Amino acid sequence: MAIATFSQPASLESFVSAERAAEFLAMSRKTILALARKGYLPGHPIGQGVRKTWKFRLSELDHWMRTELISCGDQGRIQERKKFL
Repeated sequence: MAIATFSQPASLESFVSAERAAEFLAMSRKTILALARKGYLPGHPIGQGVRKTWKFRLSELDHWMRTELISCGDQGRIQERKKFL
């Protein structure tokens, strides 16, 4: 009997928890989860039913933050974020 093995590509990015995503975006965990549930933030719900575990990819969050800031009409917020980066 052969056992199937799967090799993981080196470029495959792992998922992070809502806590790590919140730390990365300098937001609260509650805000991250609320935005993900509403579909505003890229997130991946794991599980079925009402209570899901949310996982995130930092590259997707980074892309979201950059595009969200570019499309945002609030120039002050964009300038503030550029200083932070």
